[in-house]
Amino acid sequence: MAAALVLGAAGALVGTRFQASLEALVSPEVTKALIAGRGSDTERSRVLDIARGAAWPAHYTARTLRNAFLDRWRDREAELSKDTAAQQAYTDAAARGDLDVIPVWAGEAIDLITEVGSATDLVAALAADAEGALSRAQAAPLAR
Repeated sequence: MAAALVLGAAGALVGTRFQASLEALVSPEVTKALIAGRGSDTERSRVLDIARGAAWPAHYTARTLRNAFLDRWRDREAELSKDTAAQQAYTDAAARGDLDVIPVWAGEAIDLITEVGSATDLVAALAADAEGALSRAQAAPLAR
């Protein structure tokens, strides 16, 4: 967040960080996957939206950790949208919480998540880091 603000952004998306917090309503397995995940383990795709039957606009793809279902259906979205047996198999596996199919939403900065903390502590750290970065940026001489 601090780096984004210093670079001129009005904000940053930090949902993945809060998903890996004590208060997040995710399974322990999802939390472990988030801690172990790397940015190179994520990809943008419509596959899981199609499998879930989510009426999400096609141009807004989801970034998730890769899994076996994504690997199987990558670049075969049209085929998946017609394959009711595959969609049902997805639904059944997702109901069991199978990480080989369920979406684990994750941003590219997932590498920065190394531990699970409370949301309260996360907000305090984000605010302190942003304040410090903005103060340092304001104090730094302008490069010419």
